[in-house]
Amino acid sequence: MDSILVLEKEHENISKIIDLMKEKSIEFINNKDINVEFVELLIYILKEYADKFHHRKEEEILFKKMQEDLGRIGEVMVLNGMLVEHEIARGIIFDLGQSIKEYEKERSDENFVEVIGNLMGYRRHLQKHIEKENTVVYPYGKNNLSDERLKEVEDETIKFLEENKEVHNNLMEKIDKLFNM
Repeated sequence: MDSILVLEKEHENISKIIDLMKEKSIEFINNKDINVEFVELLIYILKEYADKFHHRKEEEILFKKMQEDLGRIGEVMVLNGMLVEHEIARGIIFDLGQSIKEYEKERSDENFVEVIGNLMGYRRHLQKHIEKENTVVYPYGKNNLSDERLKEVEDETIKFLEENKEVHNNLMEKIDKLFNM
């Protein structure tokens, strides 16, 4: 198994979700109403799949090895780049959660715009983030980590996936539900 390919496959799934966010935002604008249930499920999926399931493998496995072994470039790329961007994504999701709660309380134009703005802000942030990881960070790690370290990344990724198989299956079911709403 190639753990980088696993991460890239997860990026494909996340990209499909964020493309759906755009489609749904257009639908919400056209209908002048937001499907609160959709946004709440979306937030759950983004927290559990994109962040806890996907980012956890990056942060605790691949990025950790890059920080430890690749000197200043690896440290800056991870600490000042990817980890900061993960925190920004978490902040946008928090803001989206707050804005959908406010929209649910009061379906005003202001609250409507806040929800749409957060959806589109997260989408754009993740598009750029995924592109950087796929084209710069992952190749740099793959090309510069030792074979021994890459083997550790593989072993730890396999262990993580085995331990979280049920979680993954549950998340895939929820993602399917999201696409059918």
